[in-house]
Amino acid sequence: MSYVLATTENIVRWYVYDTADASKGFELINELDLAKVPQLTDKETAKHYGKALGLNTWRYVKL
Repeated sequence: MSYVLATTENIVRWYVYDTADASKGFELINELDLAKVPQLTDKETAKHYGKALGLNTWRYVKL
């Protein structure tokens, strides 16, 4: 099981970012491409990256 970060919009988009340096920012993509979207081990790790990316809100999606 893993978690990915997504937008809270009605049409969900996916956050793509560098887990080695989240300060570089993010890109949004429209399709969930697991080769691009980081898969995180738990909600706490996902929360860490959400904050590191400067997001105010996000959606956790469990895979």
